[in-house]
Amino acid sequence: MASPLKVINSGSNLQVMTDTEIDTMIVPLVLQEFASDQTYNKRGNCTAYANNFGNAGDFDNRFRNDDVGAHPISDGNFTTTEWSIQQEQTLTANVSSVVYPTKFISSGCKLQTMTTAELQTTILARVANNWKTNTYPVGGYYFGTAAPDADTWVYCGDSLTETYRKVGDDNETVYRLWRKTAPTTTSGSRPIYNRSEGDGVQEMSDADIKTLAAEWRNYLFNVESIGHYQMVTGASAPGTGTWTQVGAYYDYLTDTGDIIYSQGYEGIYSQMYEGIYSGQYEGLYSGQFLGNYSSGFTGIYSGQFLGLFSKGYEGFYSQGFSGGYGGGYQGGYIGGYTQGFTTTYGSGSETPNPQATSSGGTYSSTYSGIYSGIYSGTFSGQYSNQYAGFYSNQFEGIYSMGFQGIYSQGFEGTYSSGFEGYYSQMYVGIYSGQYSGFYSNQYTGRTVLASLGTDSYTFWKRIA
Repeated sequence: MASPLKVINSGSNLQVMTDTEIDTMIVPLVLQEFASDQTYNKRGNCTAYANNFGNAGDFDNRFRNDDVGAHPISDGNFTTTEWSIQQEQTLTANVSSVVYPTKFISSGCKLQTMTTAELQTTILARVANNWKTNTYPVGGYYFGTAAPDADTWVYCGDSLTETYRKVGDDNETVYRLWRKTAPTTTSGSRPIYNRSEGDGVQEMSDADIKTLAAEWRNYLFNVESIGHYQMVTGASAPGTGTWTQVGAYYDYLTDTGDIIYSQGYEGIYSQMYEGIYSGQYEGLYSGQFLGNYSSGFTGIYSGQFLGLFSKGYEGFYSQGFSGGYGGGYQGGYIGGYTQGFTTTYGSGSETPNPQATSSGGTYSSTYSGIYSGIYSGTFSGQYSNQYAGFYSNQFEGIYSMGFQGIYSQGFEGTYSSGFEGYYSQMYVGIYSGQYSGFYSNQYTGRTVLASLGTDSYTFWKRIA
């Protein structure tokens, strides 16, 4: 394997550099140069943008405009700002200014300039090893609110502010894409290169070594599948290759939900209500009503009425009557008469008449026979008989009797009774009673809650 040469013994001899010497002298300077150029279109460079055009993943900032407790609101009443990461992965770096180290060829004991392929298998392979084994190598990226360690970092592209509202001032968290630019401490021997005039070799300066960064850019995504960065939704790495997480982003948005408040209620309601009720009710009603009712009822009524009733009755009456009767009767009488009879006979010319000295005899007998004629007189006594016929008259008094039939009449007064059946009518008045059952009112809209919903994003670096 062709490796770069170094000067030993105060310049009198040359020797092949070890991997450790490459790691301590060449690798830090290559990565320092790689990190120092932030130009967005240089191969391997990443930039954060406040848009969704990036090829290395996009993410959102959602912001709800309503305070906690606001209602009713729409779940979709929030704005979304889209951000993204862009990484240049296709343009080839210009290597015309690269200073290539010198290698030793044992055949013929020659010194020769290293090729790109030889550089890749030696020096650039050591740079790649540093890149893969360090989570945050110089030139590497991190996405977050602050740099992850105490080394030197700069941020690349736009500062992105995640915002959410609870109560009062909005909560803001600034995220940036950070790039590490130091440390760049070096130690050990330097590689040599062939002088352009062909008059010997010379140790490479820091500037000469840094030119190798162009070859490092072309090594990425090409010789090895390393150097990619990707922002993804959730906590899982991208699907292809081996990745290391190097940052995260959290988008917060206040939750919404249905809560019980004085706007709408659905559930079991058991409560006493007393007040003015005016509305339409249609359904099955079973309960006690006490108040002033004035309306017409037409239907089948079966129940007991007790009160003052004044109304004409006309129809067929068949009922027994027992009570006192005082009135006249005129009509035919056919029947038997049996009675004792007593009188006094005497002279009509005697004065006084009769005289004891001229008293006649006494007649006492029983008469039994048939009398047929018209009897006109007054009967006073107890009459008890059955009357069946057609009775049409006015009755006024206390009437207590069950009635069953078709009743169609307005009633106005105080009504106190239970009613059970189908009622469909407008009622306006004072309602006082207990209702226990299922109450369902119409509720539309949502309430902003104090809890926060979170969309998580993670940022990854590919190492294989």
